[in-house]
Amino acid sequence: MDDFVALPLPPIEEPAEFGKNYILHWNLAGLELNRLAHSVGGPQTGPPISARALGMLQLAVHDAYFAINATSDFTTFLTPASEDVTYRLPELAGADDARQAVAGAAYMMLSLLYLQDDPSVSRNATAQLRCLLDSFMSDAPGGVDQSSKSYTFGTEVSKAIFQLLFHAPGASSEGYHPTPGRYKFDDEPTHPVVLVPIDPNNPNGPKRAIRNYHAPFYGATAKRLATQSEHRIADPPGIRNGVSLQVEYDDDVADTIRMGGAIPLNSTKRSPDQTAKGTFWAYDGSNLIGTPPRLYNQIIRVIAVQYKKESDIQSEVNNADFARVFALSNVAMADAGVFSWKEKWDFEFWRPLSGVRNDLRPDHGDPFFLSLGAPSTNTNDIPFKPPFPAYPSGHATFGGAAFQMLRRYYNDRFTHWEINEPDNIAFDMVSEELNGISRDLRQPYDPTTPITEQPGIVRTRVPRHFSSLWEAIFENAISRIFLGVHWRFDAAAAKDILIPTGTKDVYATDRNGATVYQNVEDIRYETTGTRDGFEGQFPIGGIPLGMGIANEIFEANLRPTPKEIQPMPPTDLAKANRDSEQVVMDLPNAQP
Repeated sequence: MDDFVALPLPPIEEPAEFGKNYILHWNLAGLELNRLAHSVGGPQTGPPISARALGMLQLAVHDAYFAINATSDFTTFLTPASEDVTYRLPELAGADDARQAVAGAAYMMLSLLYLQDDPSVSRNATAQLRCLLDSFMSDAPGGVDQSSKSYTFGTEVSKAIFQLLFHAPGASSEGYHPTPGRYKFDDEPTHPVVLVPIDPNNPNGPKRAIRNYHAPFYGATAKRLATQSEHRIADPPGIRNGVSLQVEYDDDVADTIRMGGAIPLNSTKRSPDQTAKGTFWAYDGSNLIGTPPRLYNQIIRVIAVQYKKESDIQSEVNNADFARVFALSNVAMADAGVFSWKEKWDFEFWRPLSGVRNDLRPDHGDPFFLSLGAPSTNTNDIPFKPPFPAYPSGHATFGGAAFQMLRRYYNDRFTHWEINEPDNIAFDMVSEELNGISRDLRQPYDPTTPITEQPGIVRTRVPRHFSSLWEAIFENAISRIFLGVHWRFDAAAAKDILIPTGTKDVYATDRNGATVYQNVEDIRYETTGTRDGFEGQFPIGGIPLGMGIANEIFEANLRPTPKEIQPMPPTDLAKANRDSEQVVMDLPNAQP
């Protein structure tokens, strides 16, 4: 492309020493491709699909590393000499350099995920992604020898994992139609359609209107990575349980109006600090920012270096530590994406914007209600509600999985905590939503110009300190309430996080009318509920769903999900997988 200009990504805020470690380097490559793909219309976009991409990347890095630097503490994800060829780790064939193997694994996996020909992706987007990935190859710590046996071994590991776990249909919504009725998810009132170019290679040409429904079939059809059982949550208030929880649902409607409304509304009681918390955690596929799994990885990077075993960041002990924790946490998030999306599209529960507007009871709803909304950062667009159902919260599930995995991994390294009690892993973080660079533009975004040179309202830089991952789990989840894109039960049971009053299922507010939350140190995620059609009790909301997924993967030692409990692909999905098999075997456009 003669007129190609690389999109100028704003710099990340991270200590320079991180760049010396090759495990951190290739993790960063995955994170940068995440935000670039969401900025140029690339593949692997949206929360569950981008989480899966990172999970596959970190599994490839993990197995390439530990196949060479084996340990008695755990095994690789793929098994050497496995009778089942789909789970077989490739032979080393003389590979003995973990650095080169990791480079081969990372570059190949990211090429397979981001550089394949796709008629829905523009040539410019692919060129942008290739340019960025090639820069990581050029800048890799210690250099890369693409002709080495170790590099070749790493590429073979990635091909095997890609073949096993790639979900060819992605986020396709073909054939989906919203289910009508009360409590049901529907088109967003403020963004009922999205205009997309008919030809992705002609972005300024004719456009067509589409209704955006993200990945309605993904959770029911995508392979799980490392969970060992099915994960379900209880019915939400108001749906399937009739009058028994109607009071709690009504109290949640009031909670949404006071805590999630737009700033100009007199009914909004949210504080400026709570508004900042909502924005801090957003990462709603925004331009130059990407999705929540990227933010959680940024936090994992900080904690991994903070808790490293040796002072030399380049030591093999630290390499092993980093490879393991990134694999565990990203696989947990990948499976969190599968199960949260399965539950979302099973319940199809409406978002608060729809729920409040369509509640025609005069003492409850408001047909003109506006939520604060997910921020359309680094664009001139208005805030929005994400294009998928509310229950459970994806943020709550991803964050619960990622941070609980860190809590399990680092438990007893310096001190001990129970798995459902607070920890003392403190950290500091600056979100790219509030870094003094990201902004709300006054005109369309110019991809040829640095964001720092584009007019708009610059977001204040807001450094944040967290006293524990327990605090981060809670705040990440309730941040979605402060944006008005989630109900409180999407995160967790009201009994577990709020202050009761003398009236059953009605919870306390302060003298200004704002919701009062329990002290985070006192919170325990223990309340369960019933599920129509199933016996027993189930967790409520995304936090315990994500934590349960992390606990199971950790306790199973990162073992692949058994074949017999994987979903059966429909015929068209099987064909798509056969098509992707040909891509894996050919790969002419995935070579450096």
